[in-house]
Amino acid sequence: YLHLGKWLVYYYKAWTGNDPKTILTEFDDFSQGTKYPFNDESVAHFGNDIYKYWCWVRSAYPEIGTVGACLFGICVNAASVERLWSSIGFLHTKNRNRLKFSRVLDMAKL
Repeated sequence: YLHLGKWLVYYYKAWTGNDPKTILTEFDDFSQGTKYPFNDESVAHFGNDIYKYWCWVRSAYPEIGTVGACLFGICVNAASVERLWSSIGFLHTKNRNRLKFSRVLDMAKL
């Protein structure tokens, strides 16, 4: 858990623009799993919706709750990547095979 604390501090700073004051203490309470509300029963009250749970935790543990809500609020899918590869496929054809990858990527950004 020691190395994870470094990443918690980094992402809290990156997402909020503020320096954390108690995030490691909050993470210690979370990692032990014995202190309320960091238990399975609390998560079950939200129908196992982990995002709603972390939004709720944010009221009592503002720093680790913010990181948890941001982390679990990320929508995981490959649709945007698939669209990018599809558009690059239209640009990088047999006739344009000599284009450098950086040029194709710049064209795709347009």
